[in-house]
Amino acid sequence: MTYQATDFGRDLLSELKRGYDVVRISRWAMAIYLKNCGCIDPLLKKEVMKVVSMEEGPEFEMAEEQLREFAHCLMAQVQPGLSH
Repeated sequence: MTYQATDFGRDLLSELKRGYDVVRISRWAMAIYLKNCGCIDPLLKKEVMKVVSMEEGPEFEMAEEQLREFAHCLMAQVQPGLSH
């Protein structure tokens, strides 16, 4: 079964319930990527890597509210950053 944007959005919101920690969420996203790399939707890879890269520096971080919006966009299968 293909790991899709809706799956990642749902899982990201669930992970955010544990609290907002950039390093933990970034590493969690990398674990998701590695676990599903053979069955991840090709269009989703770039979106997952946006979350993974947050650990690389403040210029890559998303605030908690931005991450929540990002997750909701993925669940709605709307391109993040665009209005609905």
